[in-house]
Amino acid sequence: MVDYSMLSTIQGMIVLIADLLAFTLILRVYRKTKRRSALFISLAWFFDFLTVINYTVLNPYAIGFFLSIVSMLMFYGVVELCKEEDRAVTLLKIFPLALIPPLLALYFIGLEILAKIGMINIISGFIIMAGAHATAGVFFLLAGFSIKSIEEIYGRKARYLFIGLVLFGLHLFPIPIIYGLPPYVQEVYPIIGYATSAVLVVFLTALTIKLTHSDEFSKLKTLEIPKITIEPGVLIVDKRRYDILKETLKDIPVLAFVRDLKEVADVWERYFITTISKEGKDNFISPTNLERITELSYRYLRMMEEKGSRGVIVLDCVEYLLMYNDFSSVMKFLNKIKDFVMHYNGTLIIVVEKGAFADQQWALLMRLLEKAQ
Repeated sequence: MVDYSMLSTIQGMIVLIADLLAFTLILRVYRKTKRRSALFISLAWFFDFLTVINYTVLNPYAIGFFLSIVSMLMFYGVVELCKEEDRAVTLLKIFPLALIPPLLALYFIGLEILAKIGMINIISGFIIMAGAHATAGVFFLLAGFSIKSIEEIYGRKARYLFIGLVLFGLHLFPIPIIYGLPPYVQEVYPIIGYATSAVLVVFLTALTIKLTHSDEFSKLKTLEIPKITIEPGVLIVDKRRYDILKETLKDIPVLAFVRDLKEVADVWERYFITTISKEGKDNFISPTNLERITELSYRYLRMMEEKGSRGVIVLDCVEYLLMYNDFSSVMKFLNKIKDFVMHYNGTLIIVVEKGAFADQQWALLMRLLEKAQ
């Protein structure tokens, strides 16, 4: 005979451990980076810990209260993360907000219909359970759709977090129905309901820990940056001069887009420009994805300014970019990077060999340098 009580206890313990682990680790990230998004997300897992404890004693009022705080903190944490990355959360474009009121109305109408036909019982605390779970479900869905705006920065981590938040939000809606089922049906709920919740919570805690511990989230915030002596502006250099500059910049957190990862210092934030799509490698960028390089450059320059320093960007891949993009597109891309660099008083180092360009192309490249002086 299956011991449902034991199953419920084991699953509850797994969730409690995951909650406390996520709370502790992400709070440590906040203390290092001072990014408020990490604070809100860590607190969300702490209040989820309190929510799960009250699930074990079946206190519907405490469950409803703490769950509403969990959803609020998670949503606010995601929105704050998007703001920190300078990505506007345009929910109206990605989520039909106008549908929320009628959908919630249909949800509660459905619960009343189930009660009238005798499938569920409106017991003490049912209304707060239903209201809190429906509201929390909506806010987890909103958080999931919000995270899509930073997918270009965090790659698969943001993509999987979107999936996790949406699934978690959806799974909250049927829980009040289970709570109102007859006692003999509730006995088997741990096999399905608690197991689903446990898997989703462990999945989400792992994803939020991974995202907040990623280089994209915390690298530049925690580095002690030496004084940068190189002059601001645009430098167009050949390989020989580039080798000299690399020695000068070996202790600086340079942002580099290169064709050989082994030729740059470990402290550099390196991206390999290649047509190879390597699973799990977020630092591999296609030569046709100029928008991604532009976004990373802007974010890097802004973060360096926040640290009270100046950014240095190295492009040691221009000839390779020209193999997959027309010259006009590459020049527009370089001009945009140059504008960002000038705005943030940074330095752009373009590594090229004159012999790889036609005379007219080289003249246009030199004009880029002149405009930056």
